[in-house]
Amino acid sequence: MKKYILLIAGALLVLGSALGLGTWFLCRIYVPEGMCAVLIKKTGELLPEGESVATTNNQRGIQQEVLGPGRHFRDPFRFDWQIVDLTEIPSGDPKTWTLTAGKLTDGSDMQSGLYKFEGEFPKIGVVTRKVGKRPPTGQVVVSRESGYQGILEEVLTPGVYKINPYVYEVELYPATVIPAGFVGVVTNLFGEDRPDVAESDMPTSATAAEYGDEGSALSYQRRLANASERGTIREVLQPGIYFINPKLMKITLVEIGYNEYSQLRIDKFTDSQISFPSDTGYLIRVGVTVVWGIDPDHAAEIVNDFGNVDKVLEKVINPQLRSICRNIGSTYAARDFIQGEKREQFQRDMTEELRRVCAAKNVEVLLALVREIEVHAPMAASTGDSAVTEDLKRTIQQSYIAIESQLTKEKQRDAATVKAELEEVKKLVEIARETIRADSRILVANIKAEGDKSAAQIAAQAELDIATIQQQVAQLDAQRRQILGQAAADVERMKKEADAKGFHLLVSAFGSPQAYNLYTFAENFEPQSIRMIFAGEGTFWTDLSRFEEVGAAKLLQGGQSPTIRNSAD
Repeated sequence: MKKYILLIAGALLVLGSALGLGTWFLCRIYVPEGMCAVLIKKTGELLPEGESVATTNNQRGIQQEVLGPGRHFRDPFRFDWQIVDLTEIPSGDPKTWTLTAGKLTDGSDMQSGLYKFEGEFPKIGVVTRKVGKRPPTGQVVVSRESGYQGILEEVLTPGVYKINPYVYEVELYPATVIPAGFVGVVTNLFGEDRPDVAESDMPTSATAAEYGDEGSALSYQRRLANASERGTIREVLQPGIYFINPKLMKITLVEIGYNEYSQLRIDKFTDSQISFPSDTGYLIRVGVTVVWGIDPDHAAEIVNDFGNVDKVLEKVINPQLRSICRNIGSTYAARDFIQGEKREQFQRDMTEELRRVCAAKNVEVLLALVREIEVHAPMAASTGDSAVTEDLKRTIQQSYIAIESQLTKEKQRDAATVKAELEEVKKLVEIARETIRADSRILVANIKAEGDKSAAQIAAQAELDIATIQQQVAQLDAQRRQILGQAAADVERMKKEADAKGFHLLVSAFGSPQAYNLYTFAENFEPQSIRMIFAGEGTFWTDLSRFEEVGAAKLLQGGQSPTIRNSAD
């Protein structure tokens, strides 16, 4: 019986080992790091028509489940597998992010708000589901839970994911990175349609007349969209990193702050100066620099109205600047652009008008600065003769020089008068200084004399106080000695009286002076040995050497004087 048990146990052990080895070598799926395995089932129900991936575990074909890195075990008779790469979404490198200005067509630095933002930005994965139900007509973006085919609303943030390439397709896009000094204007690509602008919101004839045809067109814009509507929404994104699906939203970066826009003469080939005739017929050419900016609260309106910041220069600042310069400049004479006060007035008027017009377009103008002014005679621009212009400048300059010379002489005369007054004041100051010095010396001498007098009085009073105190000390010392002597005598008297009272009390306690004397004698008597013999009635002699105390007590009680006899041993 034992033999059969051992055989069965050995057979089971061999069978178990064979099954283990078979499972290890035949059923083992090893997925390397950075890879995943897509399972393909060989048995089961056929897939519905038009489907390429199994939606249930009972169907044959490509399964939606994937296996991550590591060891897995599947039946090789029912499953096959395919090793594919994991889906990695890079996280980017902030050290590589750079923000640089672009270049104008003439090669100069861009001053109109254009920029170039580059670097290794974080990525997002836009996922498209290949399998599932057909979405409703017109619906392109679907949610993950809906089960519809199409682009998923949710995106994959930086990381590593097990994605079945037969079920999902992943496209990498840069994440939305908004640098400091910018905001992100959000435009919904899908959503409800915005209603048209109401008739009451249409531009009036007065507005059209004020801004011209172009200004009238700019005044009529569609309103901003709500969060559920398609179009530009008012809420902007602050600086940061956002993982936004670019299939759903478009993000436009808008620089916040002030930018510079110039209309100047760069060289003989590049001249963007603004020219217009003056009130006297002279040709005026001015170079202007405008400092303008966009408020974050109006960034969405700028994008909604113009599309991007560059259009602000093209449709608002540039045409309005030229129009305002011509309209205001034509009311000034040629000499006004040479004189300093009139030039400043022209700059102030131009700045105020440009601010007012641009504010209606949600554009803020900080300053419009006139940097260049050229005055040309009516025919000088075509003939190249600038003699008339130079004569006008020379005449104005000479008149100003004469005026300034007169002002200079007046100032010199005033300066001489002030100088004379200054010398007189200096002399008065010196006299006052000497007077103050003499008064100071007298005051110092008086103060010193008073001080010496006060010091002598204080010293004499101190000596008097010391003598008085010493006298009081002597009197107190005598009193102390008298009190101490009286106290010593009183103490001695009290001690004697106390001793007498003590003796009197002792004598009273013993009953008689004789008893006290015996007590005193007994207390101070210290012999080496004592033998007392009491002679009482009759002739009996008794040795009371061992009964001294009894005999003494008896003598005291009887009041008799004992006969004491000393005998040497």
